[in-house]
Amino acid sequence: MSSSGPGDEMAGGLDVPSARRIVDSLPLAVFGKDPANEFRFVLWNRKQEELTGISQKDAIGKTDFDLFPHDEAKAFRKADEAVVRGGAAFEIPEERIDTPTHEVIWLRTLKSLVEDDSGQHRWLLGISEDISAQKLAADELVRTSKVLQTTQLQLIQAEKMELIGRLAAGVAHEVKNPLYLISMGLDYFKEGIKPDDPNLPILVAEMSDALDRADKIVRGLLDFSVDKGLDLADSDLVSLVDRGLHLVRYDLTRSGVVVDVDVEDNLSWVIADRSKFEQVLVNVLTNAVHAVEALDGADTGHRFDLRMEMATVDFEMPDEGVRGCQSLRLGEPAVLLRLRDTGAGLPEGDADRVFDPFFTTKDTGKGTGLGLSVVRKIISLHGGHISLRTRGDGQRGAEVQIFLRPAANSGG
Repeated sequence: MSSSGPGDEMAGGLDVPSARRIVDSLPLAVFGKDPANEFRFVLWNRKQEELTGISQKDAIGKTDFDLFPHDEAKAFRKADEAVVRGGAAFEIPEERIDTPTHEVIWLRTLKSLVEDDSGQHRWLLGISEDISAQKLAADELVRTSKVLQTTQLQLIQAEKMELIGRLAAGVAHEVKNPLYLISMGLDYFKEGIKPDDPNLPILVAEMSDALDRADKIVRGLLDFSVDKGLDLADSDLVSLVDRGLHLVRYDLTRSGVVVDVDVEDNLSWVIADRSKFEQVLVNVLTNAVHAVEALDGADTGHRFDLRMEMATVDFEMPDEGVRGCQSLRLGEPAVLLRLRDTGAGLPEGDADRVFDPFFTTKDTGKGTGLGLSVVRKIISLHGGHISLRTRGDGQRGAEVQIFLRPAANSGG
């Protein structure tokens, strides 16, 4: 079937066979359609043959509905009609093609209108680039990213379980006190219950309160131990810090750590995963306790304290630069949690290595060296930034700065 097309009209000073050879030699797929004749194909170059597996002989004079599955053909026709109506070029970033050999290819296609010299007839010209390799690479990158995140979450959970082991002694101690009070109440009841005993309401209230405290302690540890995917939500940072302090309260008390918390008025809420951010807090707070324990006996009379400050700020790059920073950019609003201790501080030269996997300053057997590495990964998953350095205000100790993204609804 013979038909005139854009190849004939665009030949210019070239003869038609020469023009067609040029079009056939292009590394891009080129096709033309006649909008006035049901968008039948009038041009189909060699690259188009290679990509689709359909020969020029079988394509010329046919429509998309003759050559491709109905749903694909319907999508092609919709794009063609949009080009004709708008009169402007139309780009299709991704176009799936099912070839006759059942192979799937992906194309990036640009469609535009070409007029003859008189402007009376128009053809639709399409140029397609095979992006199957890029599409495959992008899909593989997405799959790899998902696998990597799953592995990271598994590592985070493994480190969390180690933290739970370290918290177990403190939890047992915290639960023992309310259980002892309940035990005393039961012993009192064994002596007999008198309806007019004035101690009964007081004792029942104290036992109920003790049971509630024990339940909260155990429930808090259970919530902390849950293994789940990343669940970012608008969160009250003050409440998160309170929960973190509660989880390590026994260690803080045992080590004589005095905690001072300073919160800015109308502090913005943050975007955080409650459980995983509590893991961050438990880790840095536990490190602070270890810092005072490292001073035990070496600095008699030294008063150890921990100051926690929370404020809404413009993000500033810490001294270490943008290491670990993904979402926050210089000057963007952020919520800063700063923890300053008066412990031993960081050994000279260690500031750049503290977040490296397996790096630790603790004695053999007292740490895996994964804690701060996991902490940085958690903060990175939050789109935030964390730094750890020796205090720069003339005081001994270390300073942790954690920047988080503020919630859109800053009031929660």
